[in-house]
Amino acid sequence: MKNPVTALSFLSRQQLAVGAFLSVLPVLSLAYEGTALMRVAVLALPIMLLLWWAHPNKASIRRVQLAASLLIALMFLIDGVVRGFLLQAFSAAPDSTMVMTALANTTPAEPGEFFDSHWSRFMGWKLAFLASLALHGLFLWSWWFASEGKSHTNKKLSAALLVFSLVFVLAVALKPWRGFHPLVFWPNLLSGLEEMNQDWADLETQRAVLKQRAQDSAPVLTSSSPDTVVLVISDSINRHHPSLYSYPRQTTPRLEARLRLEPDTFKVFSHAWSADASTVPALQNLFYFAKPDDDQRNHLLSLASAAGYQTTWISNQDDRAIHHEHAKLADRVHMLNNVPGRSTASLDHQVLPALEEALRSGAERQFIVVHLLGAHPHYSSRYPEDLPVFEDAKDKIDESLKNEGRSFWTRKLRNKYDSALHFHDTIVSSSLDLAKRWGGKNTAWIYFSDHGQEVGGNGNRVGHSATSADGYRIPLIMWGSVTKPLSEESRKTPIRADWLGHSVMRLLDLKWPGHRPERDFMDPAYRWHQPANHPAKLDPLS
Repeated sequence: MKNPVTALSFLSRQQLAVGAFLSVLPVLSLAYEGTALMRVAVLALPIMLLLWWAHPNKASIRRVQLAASLLIALMFLIDGVVRGFLLQAFSAAPDSTMVMTALANTTPAEPGEFFDSHWSRFMGWKLAFLASLALHGLFLWSWWFASEGKSHTNKKLSAALLVFSLVFVLAVALKPWRGFHPLVFWPNLLSGLEEMNQDWADLETQRAVLKQRAQDSAPVLTSSSPDTVVLVISDSINRHHPSLYSYPRQTTPRLEARLRLEPDTFKVFSHAWSADASTVPALQNLFYFAKPDDDQRNHLLSLASAAGYQTTWISNQDDRAIHHEHAKLADRVHMLNNVPGRSTASLDHQVLPALEEALRSGAERQFIVVHLLGAHPHYSSRYPEDLPVFEDAKDKIDESLKNEGRSFWTRKLRNKYDSALHFHDTIVSSSLDLAKRWGGKNTAWIYFSDHGQEVGGNGNRVGHSATSADGYRIPLIMWGSVTKPLSEESRKTPIRADWLGHSVMRLLDLKWPGHRPERDFMDPAYRWHQPANHPAKLDPLS
């Protein structure tokens, strides 16, 4: 076959081999930086080494060289695109706790739903992938036809090939370098996910241990203990977005009305923070008293049950990790959402009948946990279709976002997020109405969010965020006679959600050996310490 004239016909096959290697580096440079970029670039050298010399007579060998180079390039490009997307969207690596927990706790449908919810951001990475792949294909096409023609073979090139080969072999031999190779990294990640899932599968045995340990701790129930404590846990609520916290849009009118009517018992805390930017670790820290990895850890629900409370878990989240690790420790469990994933359209209002039923059960003392979807992405699935309160808003918020250079997509998601909060206000307020009506004379109600959410507050970023304050900034509200002694100053102090278990034990009025007064924000001995995994410059009073 006569060699066609290609766009790169003027290059030798060694130069084309180098070009094929360089074609993947732009994507890798966006996904890695510094030493990591150098390591992964060295590990990608076989793209070039395979093409350095072509067998002059056997096309079958050249086909193997070409196919192998293409497969390696694809492997590194896919690795780079996935890493780059996660880095840009969440400032997270694939093997970070945040991503690993989400992957282990996902369903087959969720990856597609996830990328659908971030399609605009992922589109740029898809285009980068296709552009690099097209460029790589051009070099391979030119190499194929140059293999029988133009070539350079001399001692210097042979020496260069030897050096590159030795560098690659040395990199593979070194474990810190080898760990960056996609063929090593991703199988290791999958192995880690299997271990995590196995740990969750072993939770039935762990639950029995936790129940026995709670009995051994002998928490004391006093005659003054409340008859009802309702703990409402929401998801992805950024404290800067409820109008209860002075946000310009009226996203929480019912809670604001409650504050005006009951200022003595309805307390809003100004500076509450989650210690985690995702749900699973946030709830682990809450229920295990910030000691999820302690071999002698206690669980809040087990302690309440051991003391004599009837415990109930009501959830609108179909989450297997939370179900097995926390919900199944309760005496009664109501999992109301049977559609997992971001696209579930199960609205939080369905928890209200279950909450009323639990409150009216006739138990002498009750501890009820209500777990909501809140404003978990997709935002538009968190409120009824006929209540898009802010979806098309053209107001000061939208104008401010425009002036700050936020994209149309970011502004649109902000409007959907605020609409979700407006509907969420109804659910949260209604849960308090039910607690007041059916909870008994001595009732306490507490509400907070597991973590925050980035919604265009720091650039064109929307979603979970482990590196910005909005990923941790959460609302915290309490109601009940127990709140009357709390001073104005105590409501302004910074509060950690991973320590809230100690304060909930105070609400339950339970005495047990593990109580840490310095971690109970309702105790005079309380002292704030910034969580170790927070953004470095986080201001607890912001």
